[in-house]
Amino acid sequence: MTKRAGPAGISEKVIRLLEIYTLIAQNKFPSIDSIMERFHVTKRTVFRYLELINIIDPIEYDRERDGYKFTDGDRIKKLILTDEEFQTLLAAGESISHLGTSFKDNFQKLVMRMFTYGGKIPVKKGKPAIIVKAPDAIFSTKIGSILEALIPCIEEKKAVDINYKARLSKEVIKRTVDPYVVVLYEGIWILVGFCHLRKMIRSFALDRIIDMQERNLYFTSQPDFDLKTYLSSPWGIIDGKEARVTVRFKKEIADYILRKDKWHQSEKRTILPNGDVELSFTVAGTNEIKRWIYSWLPDVEVIKPVWLRKQIQKELSASAITHS
Repeated sequence: MTKRAGPAGISEKVIRLLEIYTLIAQNKFPSIDSIMERFHVTKRTVFRYLELINIIDPIEYDRERDGYKFTDGDRIKKLILTDEEFQTLLAAGESISHLGTSFKDNFQKLVMRMFTYGGKIPVKKGKPAIIVKAPDAIFSTKIGSILEALIPCIEEKKAVDINYKARLSKEVIKRTVDPYVVVLYEGIWILVGFCHLRKMIRSFALDRIIDMQERNLYFTSQPDFDLKTYLSSPWGIIDGKEARVTVRFKKEIADYILRKDKWHQSEKRTILPNGDVELSFTVAGTNEIKRWIYSWLPDVEVIKPVWLRKQIQKELSASAITHS
């Protein structure tokens, strides 16, 4: 049998001892037979391993579990957190809470297993010291099951078949997709991947997937596709028709607009003589950027394209009539 390669300077024997020690520490109650089968060694060798571990930390045989445990109980040591590390964990936990209850619960269990806080835990009075403002993720049992099935397919690069109903479509369309990544964007879980039907990279909201099935078809990512560049665009994760949009902001809010170096990677900005600011973007679909534009009303005006300008005028007029 070929020996497994370990880290430089660490023998196979030491690696096995560490693995057995970890199994006992994790309350897996390894038995002599299970250790023999795991490492393909003799019973005599297993006894030598257990004797060495017993010298480090006393162990005993648990008849009820048919395996070994530490005499003094749990041996997994927890890291002691400093005040700064504790505050970082609080912020991380607050962020993860927006992903849904299951993510929050799993994070709390992980923290409890791995860490202990060396300082004095602050008494909760009123609002927490750290608040992360973010949209809560749309989550359900169905989305959870889709996520659970998707992740192995992404890791193993296996295609999936989905029945998908787009937001503005009346029909369900079957698509084969090479799944690249799942993105949480503005509270919506989105699958990004290569669509075999459209022959291009597309985005699919998980809550719009009727059902999904793994295919026994492996894929390689498109060579000209850069995931980092794709995800760096704040408008276009939810797919649509590409458009070049020019927006003008009144001078009264120019300082708010100019406080960011760039709102979009394709942005071109112009400061007009009267103090107004014009920004131009190339976006993949206008639904997302429209919501951003509406957030600046009444100090914003769409200049181009003309069809988007008319579309926004129509939507605002309809909204005014509805709420009059």
